[in-house]
Amino acid sequence: MELFDSTIRDIRSFVADREDKRIWNVQTGHPWPEGGNRNIVLKEDMGLELGSLDTESLSCILWTGTPGLIHDGSITLVGPDISESYGGSLPFAKIVLARVSGFNDENTYERYRDMELLRYTLDLRGYMLRAVSQYQREWCRISRDAIEGGFSFDILGTALMNMFREKPYVDAVEIICVTSSAEDVRQLKGITRDTSRVIGAMHKMAEEGDFDCDACEYQDVCDDAGELKKMREARMRKVSGGSR
Repeated sequence: MELFDSTIRDIRSFVADREDKRIWNVQTGHPWPEGGNRNIVLKEDMGLELGSLDTESLSCILWTGTPGLIHDGSITLVGPDISESYGGSLPFAKIVLARVSGFNDENTYERYRDMELLRYTLDLRGYMLRAVSQYQREWCRISRDAIEGGFSFDILGTALMNMFREKPYVDAVEIICVTSSAEDVRQLKGITRDTSRVIGAMHKMAEEGDFDCDACEYQDVCDDAGELKKMREARMRKVSGGSR
């Protein structure tokens, strides 16, 4: 499980160089009322928009099995917090780093999808995730009432972190949010660009059952990542009923 170790270290370097970062070390959850799956934030009720289509946005999950690489319980914010940008719109990057166990060549993609879907089940009053068609984006609205009630990235990160911790294969989780500038989010998109291609290759193998390497747009990624080759071989054996 070292697919993303170098990317995680690059993200760590990006954060380390920032003087405008804040770090919360979560020990216990911050209670925030659920929305009862009625978290529709209309434009007239909106207090802040994150990662809208007219600015930069990034959402990704990176996992590793390497001890010490994930700072468990840490929430880092680079840029202004929610209450400091009332009435505006911010570029937004949200990166979840997880230390995992029990991943193998056959279940890695399914477990990634399991973690990816958590953001759609997050239920916080006054917080709405808007669906977007573009991959690895996150577009959110936060209501005026929620901001006036103290909603923050600390609360958002803690709620998401608690959901990850419920997964039996997640041993540690860390969250990094960036709202400082569109340029900073673009820089992080560059750092994580190969990540999206790795996930794309996994998706093609798992969902499309396509193992034709010569015709695949992800061939270069698989050539560089030995773990992807092993996943491909495991998928092929599964499809052929173990005859390979």
